[in-house]
Amino acid sequence: MLNLNKQTIEAYQQKMRAQIKEMKAGMQMLEARAENTGADMRIQYQKNMNDWKSRIEEIEAKLNKLSGSSEDAWNDIRSGIDNTMNELQTSIQKAIDQLKN
Repeated sequence: MLNLNKQTIEAYQQKMRAQIKEMKAGMQMLEARAENTGADMRIQYQKNMNDWKSRIEEIEAKLNKLSGSSEDAWNDIRSGIDNTMNELQTSIQKAIDQLKN
């Protein structure tokens, strides 16, 4: 079983916040590049941006909940955060790759 302590939670929060910072940088780059695309593509990227921002806010709220959580809650919250982060990273990377082509 996980030895849940404040340091474990803080380390995880820092790691996730660093990944969020990287995702936000990728999103800014995408936003700048999308300005040079056609109207339909810009509209699609704006929809994606809104979705990504909303999901990041959701992750940040969950990260804040971790501090006082029990071990069971920690496992559930962490699993949800990890899944959402993976989906976001994949989605953002896919959008970056599309703009490169």
